[in-house]
Amino acid sequence: MAVIPFGLRLYQGLATLAGATGWPYLYWRLRRRGYGESFRGRLGLTLPTVPPPDGQPRLWLHGVSVGEIAGAAPLVRELQARLPQAHFFFSTGTETGQAVARRLYGHNSTVFYYPVDVPWTVQRSLARVQPSLYVALETEIWPNFLLAAHHRGVKLALVNGRLSARSLRGYLRFKDQLSYIINLFSIIATSSPEDQQRFAALGAAPRQLICTGNTKFDRWPDAAVRDQAQGFRQRLQLQGQPVFLAASTHPGEDELLIRAYQELRRSSPALLFLLAPRHPERAGAVQNLLAAAGLSCQLWHELKANDLPRQAPVVLIDTVGDLFALYGLADIIFVGGSLVPHGGQNILEPASWGKVPIYGPHMENFRAAQSLLEEVRAGIQIQDYPDLVAAAQSCLSQPEDLKQRGVRGQEALQLHRGAAQRQADLLMPLLTQP
Repeated sequence: MAVIPFGLRLYQGLATLAGATGWPYLYWRLRRRGYGESFRGRLGLTLPTVPPPDGQPRLWLHGVSVGEIAGAAPLVRELQARLPQAHFFFSTGTETGQAVARRLYGHNSTVFYYPVDVPWTVQRSLARVQPSLYVALETEIWPNFLLAAHHRGVKLALVNGRLSARSLRGYLRFKDQLSYIINLFSIIATSSPEDQQRFAALGAAPRQLICTGNTKFDRWPDAAVRDQAQGFRQRLQLQGQPVFLAASTHPGEDELLIRAYQELRRSSPALLFLLAPRHPERAGAVQNLLAAAGLSCQLWHELKANDLPRQAPVVLIDTVGDLFALYGLADIIFVGGSLVPHGGQNILEPASWGKVPIYGPHMENFRAAQSLLEEVRAGIQIQDYPDLVAAAQSCLSQPEDLKQRGVRGQEALQLHRGAAQRQADLLMPLLTQP
């Protein structure tokens, strides 16, 4: 490898200083958000019991949050089928991601928090896990970790790689440093040809770059998920009434969606509203918004846990991991993070059910998915509140047209499946290379 750029050396020094002096701030910040219990885990001090090396492959997969962790499930299934004796380790950077990882993979894998990017925390975690292969899910680039893992001889790969035009413009200011770091990866499997071109502009070597597509296209409602959806249907006591699901909402969107629901109820009084904030810890704040609007609600975790009848017109989804199955129940679906400048959330999940998602103008993180669905009229982009109401009313008044559009969306998604198999084909040789 070339000499480490001065900027990276400076980053290492500042990170070391921050690790020595900044931990009180990290603890305060986590406690303020209600996540103080994750503090020691982020310092690599509470890793679960890790099996000692036994000659079998040890794969460490890291995703920052829910979308990355859940979207990787098809790849994980593919790798576990090919490597039945391998040890799998999963890390996340958020508490909600941690909950999903434990639910999806915790029964037969080790799940823990990703260490903060400080040399001693990174070294501690690598020494405990001793991975053969590290797989970053989407564009997770932490210099100290990648430098330390490469120095230890760990093979590095990045899959589902995405790089927006906006992110590229920002990264180009640090091209020398980032070019050095991303060339530590043996493989960068990108989500689209546009992402591949942007990684190349950032300095990735052509030998690394392969466009495989994104495993989120491979996430499909299988028999287990359909059974889960049926159980939810019974729990919600649905008997033919329409369902409006607002999924993965962010601050600034909930108020508009509550207003839209109230307007829709004038013509559809039986309409059930399922409101799912992107971060469940916001449930209290959203509940206050509903109360201010004069709407009573029930909390989903209470309905699931107790044998209570559903009586309120609104159910507030305050759990992690149930949204994918809930898509199967909805007639109107709005996917959040898109009416506010967040970049959107995953619109492929409702489309895989044959549903037509509604979303706002801010879809920078899902342009490829948006283009795919809109090409076959299987996605509805809106610009503002009047558009939201009009689109939702159209969904209620034209169910047959909506169903046909949903089928077209499913067919379009089918053509793009297979990323998990393609990525596994790329990763397997890394486990046998010296």
